[in-house]
Amino acid sequence: MLNVAVLGGGNGAHAAAADLTVKGFEVSLYSRWPEEFRPLRERGGVGLIDATGQRLVPIHRVCERIEEALEKAEVIVVAVPAVAHEYYAGASAPHLREGQILVLNPGSTGGALAFRNNLKKIRPTLNVPVCETNTLTYICRLVGPAEVRITSRAKVQFAALPGRRTPECFPLFERLYPASTQRKNVLQTSLNNINAVLHPPGMILNAGWIEHTKGNFSYYIEGSTPAVARVMEELDNERVGLCRKFGFDTERFADFFFQAGSTSEAAYRSGVLHRVLQESEPNRFIRAPENLSYRFLTEDIPFGIVPMAHLGSLVGVPMPIVQALIALASVINGQDYLHAGWTLEKMGIQGMRPPQLLDFLENG
Repeated sequence: MLNVAVLGGGNGAHAAAADLTVKGFEVSLYSRWPEEFRPLRERGGVGLIDATGQRLVPIHRVCERIEEALEKAEVIVVAVPAVAHEYYAGASAPHLREGQILVLNPGSTGGALAFRNNLKKIRPTLNVPVCETNTLTYICRLVGPAEVRITSRAKVQFAALPGRRTPECFPLFERLYPASTQRKNVLQTSLNNINAVLHPPGMILNAGWIEHTKGNFSYYIEGSTPAVARVMEELDNERVGLCRKFGFDTERFADFFFQAGSTSEAAYRSGVLHRVLQESEPNRFIRAPENLSYRFLTEDIPFGIVPMAHLGSLVGVPMPIVQALIALASVINGQDYLHAGWTLEKMGIQGMRPPQLLDFLENG
């Protein structure tokens, strides 16, 4: 039986703990905030709601200390917002050992690079590969205390840092998520971060509606108007251009959205992004955030499109829509996201030319 540590206490961590337990893995669960699991302990497990029905899933071990969660783990799934990566890198570094793999689920944009950079500051000789997925493996929400609804399971992309270790790491991850696919390196998974395309345009262009209604509308359906879809499409064009500059082709946002099971085949075949968004049944009833200090901006700007902006500067790719969204989000929330997010320095790749970067991604 594969031992899996799930780090985190939010939507994704509850979903992963319950889903992987149901699949037959031995799960140890840890959060930096122990009180997040008080409802879980009181209920005796996670209430899981999915297409098969509703049931209570007891978790093998809910841990008070991170070392308890990591001691037997073969795969470590870090299912937390990117803003928490630095904490979990620091907390896990002393307890990681060779033979384990660590997976950021998801990695956002540049997450594996930034996480590994933080690990190496603490343990320079650490030889644990840091892997990532391009998006969360679930479309899910906590709908009550220790109760999570999984509306869809995403088909994610996976890569390891260094990339030469992807072939040895992927079979372990594939045991957890058989529908996943592997990519060559974490630059490819990072630049296929669909949340960075999906969330910032909707948040910024619906800012007035969000503040006025306190999020009382369907974010993905009512908030995705034709104008929002056009901005999203141009943002995606810049992302695709950046990928091509680094020498690899990538699918469009609509391709990922369809592959994740987030829209109908008819909408996808139409080629109209607005229709693709409108026919997203898994997202239909998800309400908009109550305010603009929500992770769709506070995560998907600094750890989503900010790294794209810095990578664009590195290789000379203009990204005016990316830059505009960063500037607007910075004004909205009073933050200097361009410097607060994952810069080249924070990803540990400052001073590298593209050939050096590609070698580093492969060999570490």
